[in-house]
Amino acid sequence: MCILSVAVMDLTMTSNGTTSAHHFRLSCISGERDTDGIQLSITKDNSIVLRADSPHFNVQRPQTKEVVATGFTGFDHTGIFYCHSKRGSDQLGSITLINNYSKGHFKPVRVTLTASKGDEVKLIMDVVKTQRRDITWKFNGNYYYMTPIADVQNHTAVLDMIKVDESHTGIYSVGYVGDSALYSAWIRLIVRGCPKNKWGSDCDKDCPECLNGGVCHDKDGDCVCPPGFMGMRCETACREGMFGRNCQESCKSENGCQGLSFCLTDPYGCSCASGWHGDRCRKPCLEGMYGADCLLSCNCKNKGKCNRFSGCQCPTGWRGQYCEKSDRAPEILDMASNLEGNLNSSHRITCSATGHPLPSHMSIELRKLESTVLKASHTTMDSKKSTAHFEIPRLSAEHNGLWECRVSTNGGQDTFKFTLTVKEPPYPSTAPKLLSRSSKQLVVKPVDTYKGDGPIISTKLLYKPVDTEDSLSSVIVYGSDQITLPNLKPSTKYQVRVQLARPGDGGEGPLGPEAIMETDCPEPTARPEIDSCLLEGRNATIRWSLIGTSHKATGFLIQLNGPHGEKLREETTLLNVLSIKVYNLEYHRDYQVVVRLINCGSHGPPSKPLHIHVYKQGPSSPRNVQADALSINAVRLQWQPPEDPNGGIVKYSIEYQPVGQSSFHPWVDTEDGNKTVKDVTSLNGSTLYQFRVRAFSKVPGKWSKFVQARTRGDGFSNYIPTTQQVGRPMVEDHQLLWAVVGSVAVTCVTILLALLVLFYIRKSVLKRKRTFTYQSGSGEETILQFNSGTLTLTRRPKPSSEPLTYPILEWEDIKFEDVIGEGNFGQVIKAMVKKDGIKMSAAIKMLKGKNTSQHSTVSRGLFRHDCDFVCPLCAPAEFSSENDHRDFAGELEVLCKLGQHPNIINLIGACENRGYLYIAIEYAPYGNLLDFLRKSRVLETDPAFAKEHGTASTLTSQQLLQFAADVTTGMHYLSDKQFIHRDLAARNVLVGDNLVAKIADFGLSRGEEVYVKKTMGRLPVRWMAIESLNYSVYTTKSDVWSFGVLLWEIVSLGGTPYCGMTCAELYEKLPQGYRMEQPRNCDDEVYELMRQCWRDRPYERPPFSQISVQLNRMQEARKTYVNMALFENFTYAGIDATAEEA
Repeated sequence: MCILSVAVMDLTMTSNGTTSAHHFRLSCISGERDTDGIQLSITKDNSIVLRADSPHFNVQRPQTKEVVATGFTGFDHTGIFYCHSKRGSDQLGSITLINNYSKGHFKPVRVTLTASKGDEVKLIMDVVKTQRRDITWKFNGNYYYMTPIADVQNHTAVLDMIKVDESHTGIYSVGYVGDSALYSAWIRLIVRGCPKNKWGSDCDKDCPECLNGGVCHDKDGDCVCPPGFMGMRCETACREGMFGRNCQESCKSENGCQGLSFCLTDPYGCSCASGWHGDRCRKPCLEGMYGADCLLSCNCKNKGKCNRFSGCQCPTGWRGQYCEKSDRAPEILDMASNLEGNLNSSHRITCSATGHPLPSHMSIELRKLESTVLKASHTTMDSKKSTAHFEIPRLSAEHNGLWECRVSTNGGQDTFKFTLTVKEPPYPSTAPKLLSRSSKQLVVKPVDTYKGDGPIISTKLLYKPVDTEDSLSSVIVYGSDQITLPNLKPSTKYQVRVQLARPGDGGEGPLGPEAIMETDCPEPTARPEIDSCLLEGRNATIRWSLIGTSHKATGFLIQLNGPHGEKLREETTLLNVLSIKVYNLEYHRDYQVVVRLINCGSHGPPSKPLHIHVYKQGPSSPRNVQADALSINAVRLQWQPPEDPNGGIVKYSIEYQPVGQSSFHPWVDTEDGNKTVKDVTSLNGSTLYQFRVRAFSKVPGKWSKFVQARTRGDGFSNYIPTTQQVGRPMVEDHQLLWAVVGSVAVTCVTILLALLVLFYIRKSVLKRKRTFTYQSGSGEETILQFNSGTLTLTRRPKPSSEPLTYPILEWEDIKFEDVIGEGNFGQVIKAMVKKDGIKMSAAIKMLKGKNTSQHSTVSRGLFRHDCDFVCPLCAPAEFSSENDHRDFAGELEVLCKLGQHPNIINLIGACENRGYLYIAIEYAPYGNLLDFLRKSRVLETDPAFAKEHGTASTLTSQQLLQFAADVTTGMHYLSDKQFIHRDLAARNVLVGDNLVAKIADFGLSRGEEVYVKKTMGRLPVRWMAIESLNYSVYTTKSDVWSFGVLLWEIVSLGGTPYCGMTCAELYEKLPQGYRMEQPRNCDDEVYELMRQCWRDRPYERPPFSQISVQLNRMQEARKTYVNMALFENFTYAGIDATAEEA
């Protein structure tokens, strides 16, 4: 049989089993719904049982779905018959029916026998008339086997077959040697293509449990139900006298199906109808038996009664094939109470229910209250629930309202009410608007207002050139206020319309009003060339040229950009104008200028950028400075404003000191830039002072020349004051003396002026140089030298090292905000800095003052050097040690050498001011990792949240592992650079944007492969490796040990390592093999990684590259390596802040 359809064909062949040829009747019925074009026929085999003449019978088609064969004569009703179903040339299915001669010598126990691949089969024939001849078995008309008459026992002939397969499927006959075929008997063996309870092309799928004698189809897994049963698993009995896949056919007899043999599609074969058995299917089942051929036993339990047609009839409250399962009322599962659908769309609704028995296809329905009843289009069932699928082909306003899903079974009934809201798809009420255009693009605002229901989930722009037959092109965007239409033609009008969509099938609304938009002129192709740039103060004149004369353009566009290409200004000129003047550029800022052709609104390619830098220039020196002694301790300074104020004067600064004193100069400032008189007080009496003045605009200006004046004193004539231009005449008695003094003064002033000019020139090009010397206890001097953005660290008497370049920041570009931390030797202040014209947040690290007389004036706020104001944060209340100064400078050295990396805190720049060094580093908004972990302990900070979500932390296992992975990536980078951190701990890891962990605090870092500490200082004992504790030896493998402790901190959400133990106990127990215990929420694999980091021998500890690979693999595994769930008796790891300081 060849079956082309996907499902098993619903085809049944019946015979009335009479022995009279005249009354013998065959029928072939198709139960398919679509019978159009189906051809049915009944034929008789003439290949297995050969006949000399053709059989005679009539085939009629009383109705579309049935053919009937009657009018048999002689022995024409004996043999093998076929029913064929075709549609066109396609074979849909066929059925085989055997009618043995009623007076034959043999009779089969069963006319058909179904087996599975690999089964052992016995074909059994009852011997009706015994003869002393051997018995011959044939297969499809050919000799197959000989059974000696001596082997026939109990009047039964048996053919044993071992491990059958599909090749054994066919007609087997048995007869005496030499007998006529008429007296033989036929039996049909059907072998499924798969082993028992398996189906599919590879026999890898499990068959459903086919009940009541159903057989699992080996090709598609359906249950082929015996006549009298239906359902996915043949679980439902038909009414008496009904058959077919859906019990839709009737036997049409007063006696029901008595006396009828039924043959179905393979692999079922043939049998009597349910409730009957015997040669001609006329015997009712014995008590306790039921089903086709009465082969099934009822075995009813719980007072169930056996019905020979349907099996056990269960009392109320019980169900199942044997009444062994108790009923349970149906329950509707997980259905939303508010559903939405779009007007005029096809809408699908599902309703799932459970119960015993499971709701069937007809048991679930939808009802719109007091009106519509909707039946399911199909129902899917599994072992736990049934899901009915409903479809409303076209939603209308009438479907809007309250509905219910109703489920009814033998166990009871359940209903669930829900609201179905029919939404109107949105459509624009206004035409789209043009925002900007170019030669090949239109930028469109698609919609201002719309009608219908939202929310809008997508916007489609449909467009095509006007007056063309082109099909509409489209662009779809999601959640954008503007849409760009690309790849258009220049100078072309386009028809543009908008279609909006809301969620759900059919959510697309109708097209909105039309708009006509035109693209711009074609882009120019020529590229201008900038020839020159003339700087005049803060103004620049740019000139350019253009090769050729015939260009499609309307003018030039001149763009002034910042150093990174950000647009600052734009100007346009006519095509015949080849220069432009740019005014009011800022000092000490980089600019880029590009020129391009424009045609209408289209831009051509830019010229090669011209780079401009306007250097700083303050006011010129004040004029006619005069100094006059007022009293024993005061002098009045007067002057005239500078000739060139260069941006407007904001104040004046007066610097003064006794003549011949080499100490730093004190200073005083005027209140504003309008005052040109200032009294300098608190001077020493009878002392000759020298003074100079300079003006400030945005930047400091040039100093005036020195002038002198002597303060008054008791019994001593006043020193006659001097001016910047002309000295006043003296008495003759002192003329020679004053001539000598004047010569010496002129010489000194000349030398001083030369030094000042040299100093100013060097400063104006940022060649500043500061040297600070700190005397160490070992006799070495640590020298920090700053030179135009370079840093040199040396220790005398060792030779000086090469200068180390670092990015320099201007003092006026730093705006201090809040103190965010206190370190071991200084403060950390949040600030806003400006670097390369870009403002950014930064953390400024500054060193506390050193307790020496050299710096005492700093703490009083009196010391000053080239600064216009004193920051209040620059006067620390406590002092740092010499080691602190060396470590602070060493941190800048490390940051400079390390360069940039995403997992270390990177250097922004450094600034020196009034003898202090300020280091600007990245600002980490989430602070240090230790505090961040401890703040995530929601059981302490937000118990309600913790209990509601069942978690001990706001952080997930993946986020905690990511912190560890970030640290290993950064430490791998440090180790590659041959740096040892020496203080790796959660408190020294900062959490930046996007929760990226960054290693910080390089004050103890060393750029050496092995470092031996020879000085005293604070030590992070709880994070130190054994070799560091015992021998003060530090290597990268010492950092690996510290990372193991840091990983423990991460897993424990900021617990204190070795909490409850003193440092002395650690010194004793660590060499003895003691290690921290595994946290309860920690996976074994993570703890094993910690143990690897804490191995005694440094060379046995894994490198950071290997640790990084392990952590990345853990993250990819998506396993919960750190359990944050609130398990029973959950407690956080202990915290002892005092112990952490040890």
